[in-house]
Amino acid sequence: MAHSATTVRESIRAVMANRGLRLLVLSTGATSVGKWGFGVALSVYAYRTGGATLVGVVLLLQAFPSVIAAPILAWLGDRHSRERVLLLTNAVRTALLAGAAAAMWTHAGAAVVFALAVVYSMVSTANQPARAALIPALSRVPSEASSANAVLSSLDNVGFLIGAGVGGVMIAATSTQAVVAACAVAYLFSLWMIAALPHDARRTGRRTKLGLGREIASGFHTVSGQPQLRLLVLLLASLSVTGGIANVLVVVTAISILHAGAAGVGYLSAAYAAGGVLAGVVTIALLERSVHVATVLVGACALCLPLIIAGIAPAPATALVAWAAVGLCYALVRGTALTLLQRLTEDRVLSRVLGVLETAFVAGIGIGAIVAPALVASLGTKGALIASGVFLPFVAVLSRPSLRNLEAGAPVPGESFQLLRANPIFAPMPIGVTESLTRALREITVPADTTVIRQGDPGDLWFLIAEGEVEVVKDGVFQARLGKGDAFGEIALLRDVPRTATVRTLAPSHLLALDRDRFLAAVTGLAESHEAAQEIATNHLNSGSPRPAL
Repeated sequence: MAHSATTVRESIRAVMANRGLRLLVLSTGATSVGKWGFGVALSVYAYRTGGATLVGVVLLLQAFPSVIAAPILAWLGDRHSRERVLLLTNAVRTALLAGAAAAMWTHAGAAVVFALAVVYSMVSTANQPARAALIPALSRVPSEASSANAVLSSLDNVGFLIGAGVGGVMIAATSTQAVVAACAVAYLFSLWMIAALPHDARRTGRRTKLGLGREIASGFHTVSGQPQLRLLVLLLASLSVTGGIANVLVVVTAISILHAGAAGVGYLSAAYAAGGVLAGVVTIALLERSVHVATVLVGACALCLPLIIAGIAPAPATALVAWAAVGLCYALVRGTALTLLQRLTEDRVLSRVLGVLETAFVAGIGIGAIVAPALVASLGTKGALIASGVFLPFVAVLSRPSLRNLEAGAPVPGESFQLLRANPIFAPMPIGVTESLTRALREITVPADTTVIRQGDPGDLWFLIAEGEVEVVKDGVFQARLGKGDAFGEIALLRDVPRTATVRTLAPSHLLALDRDRFLAAVTGLAESHEAAQEIATNHLNSGSPRPAL
């Protein structure tokens, strides 16, 4: 237990020690408070304007355009620098919130406020995919990405507790427009953090033979064409259906079973959020042991227990514990499955694949919200709780044989992973592929003044310099000096020709080597990596190249 607590603290410290992740975490915390605070203020404003029916209509108006906008706007995160997308979307959301507050203050009309809220929801669909896609790029090792996902999930639940709780208190003490204005200020703080994010160094804005429509649809094509991604999106969509059902049942449980009224809804919602906060700690502890799939399966199956218990033995204490457990399991499954999705998706389409997930999530919550009343009508509240608890475990158990192929494996050496990801050939690869290749790297220590490869010899290894310095000599003529992070050996492997130059160490050097078969399988299996490798090889074969490959 003490060891797990220490590991969790170390993981969180590692995330916060990473400047890029720290800024992303702080900015996300601010937007989370603003998001939930605005949600409460908007619902109260709608209720005061047109009653409960108008609240439902406004939520529906926000949801449906967002389903359509998500895959379109997620394309921005692959086409352009992701921190710029975050900066732009948060700037627009800040302006929309400020506009909504002004419209409330000046009595411009409910239609104006609701229109701004709909646009706000649509713009928000670009934010989540870009942020989730940026996490692997900012992470120095895969475990940091897993921990960052868990921290952000917990922070969103903290934001719910603060935004919804404080927002409710502020509305009672001041006004809805004051709360919306405060939310705009929270977004301004987020903008300040995002502006300081490291530049996203991916190759963006590259020409493509695909039209805009096909580019936008690439996320759907990628998911439909890869069984592993398809499985994860299906599982997460099933999770969101359960979440949509729970959103309705929390109200029905508090009012119809516990007879606790609106205050009971608040208590159960707070318990749910508290469980989500705890889920971050639990997730980090489990993922440090590289048990991603087991975490998904256990979390999905465990989700049924609190709902079933709440249905069988309804009582205030039982319901609070049950809803906290639901929040914990829900966040556990979502955070872990998201980590798996990040690992399996190539960087080129990562934001668009996450946009598909965002679409599935919003649609799933809507479906759940529609299904819940039907369950209550046909089975009663208790029966609906029990039935809703069985759905996700059923999907997870059916998926278990396929999920077993997604396990992450043992942690990878951090520095080797960073060096490999920094290489332009391997940078576009999914993080899971890079992990596997990092484990396959062979470490070679070479003394100074030693020939590593000789011109004319057959090539069987690709080399990456971890420490030290080498010189490249071709036909007896000095060509280049290479140091840490540089690589050599591509041409002989890619073109199936003898080594085109000789490489000698100038100082004691530590090299990382990848065998021919693994190198070719990885590079030729991904179009962007193959293109980058061929471009490097062609440039290096050019007589004017300062740094030839071999």
